[in-house]
Formats: sequence, structure tokens, C-alpha cells
Amino acid sequence: MLPTVPYHPTPFEKAREMLKLAGLKEGECLYDLGCGEANILIVGAEEFGATCVGIEKDASLVRAARRKIKERGLENKITIIEGDIFSDIFWSYRGRGDKPYAISKADVVAMYLNFNMHEVIVPMLEKELREGVRVVSYEFFIRGWKSVRELPMIFVFEKGKSF
Repeated sequence: MLPTVPYHPTPFEKAREMLKLAGLKEGECLYDLGCGEANILIVGAEEFGATCVGIEKDASLVRAARRKIKERGLENKITIIEGDIFSDIFWSYRGRGDKPYAISKADVVAMYLNFNMHEVIVPMLEKELREGVRVVSYEFFIRGWKSVRELPMIFVFEKGKSF
């Protein structure tokens, strides 16, 4: 059985710190794995000019995220996918076919996932991400990776430098 994570929303202030530390730039693509109500994505689109994709399996959180996005007029900047982050549709290295939401398209990946989730998702990210992609983790250091930047409770890793 795959691990799950209880929902704890990322405060907008922490989302801002995370994305600034990750060096998110206008026009880049931000993914949030387990996006909840889309706070990180909203900050990414509104304040950094990123194109954003969020993945969330809880239908009530997906509805809340889409409502917040619509209220802010960000429907053209943020896409919310209702689904499990372990689904093959997000991972190019798993099988064939067009995968318009493959995580390999990300420039920055944000996550607020615990160590149990890391055990499963980290090897998948190592296979999938391109050189130079930044991963920003809130509250949980990624074991076995070396951070390139950090603040208290925020850790940034980069493919090619950290792992």
C-alpha cells in the first residue's frame, strides 16, 4: 500500500519563501505534488509569473483549489489535476503514450510530504527530473540528497548538484 499524508495547508507566507528560495522565475513551470487548496500554486502564478500544475487526490480539496483559482482569475495559469501523484500519467519513464502533465516538464517541484512519502516519491523524481530542476520541500529534509539552499524548515535541492 502506498503512503498517504494528512492535509496541512502551506501558509501563503511560507509558499512565498519556498518559491523565492527555489529561484522560481517568470515563465517557468511549477508543479506541486499534493497541492491541497493550491496556496503554493497561487503564489507561483500571481507573484512569480509561473505556469503551474497541481496534483491532488482529495476531491474536496480539488474543488476548493479550483474555486480559489477561479476567484483570482488564474484559470489560464494554474491547472489542477485530480489524481494520485503515483499515477503513471505523471511519469514519462513509466510506459508509453502522450503525457501532457508529466513531471519531467517541471522547472520547480514543490512538496510538503513526509518521510514515508519521500521513500516512494524520491526514487521516482530521481528518474524523471531533468538536470537543473529544483525541488523545494517544506518541513521535511530529503534524506540522501544535499541541499543547495535552505532556510529553517525549507530545503531546496537541484538535480545534478543535490542528487
